[in-house]
Amino acid sequence: MTYEQEAIARSAIHHIQALYNNSGDRGKVDDLLTVFAPDGVLDIGRTSYTGHAAIKGFISDVAKGATPVDLAGSRHHLTTSRIEFEGDDEAKGWTYFFVMRQGSVIQEGTYIDRYGRIDGRWLIVHRRVKMLYDIAN
Repeated sequence: MTYEQEAIARSAIHHIQALYNNSGDRGKVDDLLTVFAPDGVLDIGRTSYTGHAAIKGFISDVAKGATPVDLAGSRHHLTTSRIEFEGDDEAKGWTYFFVMRQGSVIQEGTYIDRYGRIDGRWLIVHRRVKMLYDIAN
Protein backbone atom coordinates (compact mmCIF):
# COMPACT_ATOMS: atom_id res chain seq x y z
CA MET A 1 0.00 0.00 0.00
CA THR A 2 1.43 3.39 -0.92
CA TYR A 3 1.63 6.32 1.48
CA GLU A 4 -1.24 8.01 -0.38
CA GLN A 5 -3.40 4.88 -0.20
CA GLU A 6 -2.73 4.61 3.53
CA ALA A 7 -3.70 8.26 4.02
CA ILE A 8 -6.99 7.70 2.18
CA ALA A 9 -7.67 4.53 4.17
CA ARG A 10 -6.90 6.27 7.48
CA SER A 11 -9.33 9.05 6.56
CA ALA A 12 -12.05 6.48 5.79
CA ILE A 13 -11.39 4.69 9.09
CA HIS A 14 -11.50 7.96 11.04
CA HIS A 15 -14.85 8.66 9.39
CA ILE A 16 -16.37 5.37 10.57
CA GLN A 17 -14.98 5.97 14.07
CA ALA A 18 -16.76 9.33 14.18
CA LEU A 19 -19.94 7.84 12.71
CA TYR A 20 -19.96 5.16 15.43
CA ASN A 21 -19.80 7.76 18.22
CA ASN A 22 -22.05 10.40 16.65
CA SER A 23 -24.72 7.84 15.79
CA GLY A 24 -24.55 6.19 19.20
CA ASP A 25 -24.82 9.50 21.04
CA ARG A 26 -27.90 10.42 19.00
CA GLY A 27 -29.55 7.00 19.32
CA LYS A 28 -29.27 6.38 15.55
CA VAL A 29 -28.72 2.64 15.88
CA ASP A 30 -29.16 1.79 12.18
CA ASP A 31 -26.55 4.40 11.24
CA LEU A 32 -24.17 3.00 13.85
CA LEU A 33 -24.51 -0.49 12.40
CA THR A 34 -23.22 0.70 9.01
CA VAL A 35 -19.68 0.88 10.44
CA PHE A 36 -19.58 -2.86 11.23
CA ALA A 37 -18.91 -5.73 8.88
CA PRO A 38 -22.04 -7.92 8.58
CA ASP A 39 -20.43 -10.49 10.89
CA GLY A 40 -18.64 -7.82 12.95
CA VAL A 41 -18.03 -8.27 16.66
CA LEU A 42 -18.48 -5.79 19.50
CA ASP A 43 -16.87 -6.84 22.80
CA ILE A 44 -17.81 -4.83 25.86
CA GLY A 45 -16.81 -6.06 29.27
CA ARG A 46 -17.34 -9.79 29.42
CA THR A 47 -20.00 -9.83 26.72
CA SER A 48 -19.55 -10.25 22.97
CA TYR A 49 -22.12 -9.31 20.32
CA THR A 50 -21.61 -10.85 16.88
CA GLY A 51 -23.41 -9.67 13.76
CA HIS A 52 -25.68 -6.73 13.09
CA ALA A 53 -28.72 -8.18 14.85
CA ALA A 54 -26.88 -8.82 18.13
CA ILE A 55 -25.10 -5.45 18.05
CA LYS A 56 -28.37 -3.69 17.24
CA GLY A 57 -30.12 -5.40 20.13
CA PHE A 58 -27.45 -4.30 22.61
CA ILE A 59 -27.14 -0.71 21.33
CA SER A 60 -30.94 -0.35 21.14
CA ASP A 61 -31.23 -1.47 24.76
CA VAL A 62 -28.58 1.06 25.79
CA ALA A 63 -30.40 3.83 23.89
CA LYS A 64 -33.71 2.89 25.58
CA GLY A 65 -32.12 2.76 29.02
CA ALA A 66 -32.89 -0.96 29.30
CA THR A 67 -29.33 -1.94 30.37
CA PRO A 68 -27.20 -1.09 33.39
CA VAL A 69 -25.25 1.22 31.05
CA ASP A 70 -26.61 4.75 31.49
CA LEU A 71 -25.24 7.10 28.84
CA ALA A 72 -28.28 9.38 28.42
CA GLY A 73 -27.13 12.89 27.58
CA SER A 74 -23.53 11.79 27.16
CA ARG A 75 -21.08 12.62 24.40
CA HIS A 76 -18.21 10.40 23.24
CA HIS A 77 -14.94 12.10 22.31
CA LEU A 78 -12.06 10.49 20.41
CA THR A 79 -8.48 11.46 21.09
CA THR A 80 -5.22 9.74 20.09
CA SER A 81 -5.68 7.19 17.33
CA ARG A 82 -3.10 4.84 15.83
CA ILE A 83 -3.87 2.75 12.76
CA GLU A 84 -1.46 0.11 11.43
CA PHE A 85 -2.00 -1.70 8.13
CA GLU A 86 -1.49 -5.44 7.85
CA GLY A 87 -2.14 -5.58 4.12
CA ASP A 88 -4.20 -3.82 1.51
CA ASP A 89 -7.50 -4.84 3.13
CA GLU A 90 -6.69 -5.25 6.82
CA ALA A 91 -5.73 -2.88 9.60
CA LYS A 92 -5.67 -2.73 13.36
CA GLY A 93 -6.10 0.31 15.55
CA TRP A 94 -6.10 1.73 19.03
CA THR A 95 -8.12 4.85 19.78
CA TYR A 96 -8.45 6.55 23.13
CA PHE A 97 -11.87 7.89 24.05
CA PHE A 98 -13.64 9.62 26.88
CA VAL A 99 -17.31 10.18 27.56
CA MET A 100 -18.65 13.35 29.11
CA ARG A 101 -21.96 14.25 30.68
CA GLN A 102 -22.75 17.74 31.92
CA GLY A 103 -19.11 18.76 31.66
CA SER A 104 -17.70 15.82 33.64
CA VAL A 105 -15.77 12.81 32.36
CA ILE A 106 -17.77 9.68 33.21
CA GLN A 107 -15.85 7.10 31.19
CA GLU A 108 -12.40 6.67 29.71
CA GLY A 109 -11.02 3.84 27.65
CA THR A 110 -9.57 2.49 24.45
CA TYR A 111 -11.23 1.08 21.35
CA ILE A 112 -9.08 -1.81 20.17
CA ASP A 113 -10.15 -2.46 16.60
CA ARG A 114 -9.59 -4.70 13.63
CA TYR A 115 -10.72 -3.20 10.32
CA GLY A 116 -11.34 -4.80 6.96
CA ARG A 117 -11.96 -3.36 3.54
CA ILE A 118 -15.13 -5.08 2.38
CA ASP A 119 -16.61 -4.30 -1.04
CA GLY A 120 -14.30 -1.27 -1.22
CA ARG A 121 -15.34 0.19 2.15
CA TRP A 122 -13.43 0.11 5.44
CA LEU A 123 -15.51 -1.41 8.25
CA ILE A 124 -15.02 -2.55 11.82
CA VAL A 125 -14.52 -6.31 11.87
CA HIS A 126 -13.92 -6.49 15.61
CA ARG A 127 -14.12 -3.82 18.31
CA ARG A 128 -13.10 -4.40 21.91
CA VAL A 129 -14.06 -1.60 24.29
CA LYS A 130 -11.46 -1.55 27.06
CA MET A 131 -12.66 0.60 29.93
CA LEU A 132 -10.08 2.28 32.14
CA TYR A 133 -12.45 4.46 34.14
CA ASP A 134 -16.22 4.24 34.49
CA ILE A 135 -18.48 6.07 36.92
CA ALA A 136 -21.53 5.73 34.62
CA ASN A 137 -22.45 2.34 36.04
